[in-house]
Amino acid sequence: MSANDFTHRVGHDVDSVDQVSSVVLLGLAVAGGIAAVLLDLLLIG
Repeated sequence: MSANDFTHRVGHDVDSVDQVSSVVLLGLAVAGGIAAVLLDLLLIG
């Protein structure tokens, strides 16, 4: 069965099948931004 078969998608939506939620992605983006700023301050000063 391929991912494009209709039976593959029955009962599943975007939020429940092998994808991370937008809240998790937002958290990762914020944490990455903070980490980049801190690394910049530590290495470059």
